[in-house]
Amino acid sequence: MESAIFGQAIREYFRPKRFIPWIVLAFGCLGIAYIWDTLQNGATKLESYSQVSSIFVFHVLALASAIFTTAIISQEIEQKTIVYLLTRPVPRWKLLVLRYLASAIVVSVIGIIFACLSSVGAYHGFGSNPLLAKDCVALIVGAFAYGALFLIISLMFNRAMIICLLFAFGWETMVPNMPGQMYYLSIYSYLQGIAQHPSTGTNKLLALLTSSGGDNTLTAGMSYGVMAVFVAALIGLGAWWFTNFEYLPREDAE
Repeated sequence: MESAIFGQAIREYFRPKRFIPWIVLAFGCLGIAYIWDTLQNGATKLESYSQVSSIFVFHVLALASAIFTTAIISQEIEQKTIVYLLTRPVPRWKLLVLRYLASAIVVSVIGIIFACLSSVGAYHGFGSNPLLAKDCVALIVGAFAYGALFLIISLMFNRAMIICLLFAFGWETMVPNMPGQMYYLSIYSYLQGIAQHPSTGTNKLLALLTSSGGDNTLTAGMSYGVMAVFVAALIGLGAWWFTNFEYLPREDAE
């Protein structure tokens, strides 16, 4: 039964209607990366990829996570199918975790596709990109971290998508750029600690756009550890919350 639930969720998230638009956007990111060196007055291939990845790819990851993760429960409530979901002979916590894993995997795939196509664009082909492997790992970690946070938000609040989007494009843009140690409160900062992108130098606008204007000193090892604890804690809380609280169809969803 568990494998059936997981497989159904994967198939649902990979449906062409839901997945193909992300592929189209990824090719748009390829086009941006292709002309980035021109826009930035002769930036190197590595710089072009790093900047496009930081500005677009990691933020698209947060957007995709918000869309797919909030659909796990919020969409079921709004479409009034939550009752049918909960009648399955599977513990609630296991049902939630299986669907969360499916969404995190799909979001990881989307992020990796964006990163690979951005690399192709920046290098004008399949050149050797020393940042790509680290970025792919960081994107996978980010898919699980954003997913864990957005999942608990969707369990606790109605209209969770609004909160998730404000976090993805407001909090995650501003906090890493703040002085001092505020960057500890941003998932993006830990992902950059894993990816270890090169500095933008003295270009303050690029530093702002790439959310690297703060004093981020996070190492890869620390980032992995914090993100592991973060994900485990939030998934544990989410499993407990979903098990102990009732979820009914929203009558005002229409």
